[in-house]
Amino acid sequence: MAGKVVSTAVVSEVLYTTFHKINLDTTLGRLSTILDTGHFALVVHNQRQFTDKESMETKQIVIGVVTRIDLINFITNEEDRSSSPSATNGRNTEVSS
Repeated sequence: MAGKVVSTAVVSEVLYTTFHKINLDTTLGRLSTILDTGHFALVVHNQRQFTDKESMETKQIVIGVVTRIDLINFITNEEDRSSSPSATNGRNTEVSS
């Protein structure tokens, strides 16, 4: 899209119409695969809405947007936390032979 859009273009002309949806149970591996071909994924959740006393419908709501950099930051932060002294209560967890 870069270089093909002018500043006077209307938003409807440049919207992404194809995108991936994931839920909170999607694995990081699956998310990584999705982000290999897409710029982002929408994190969705099914929410029950009661329209009146007798009827209910389930709607899918967007609760987040995740990008490749979000995934990289999450993995990097998890690695930092797991290797920090506070993650092991200050104990040395290395096994000596």
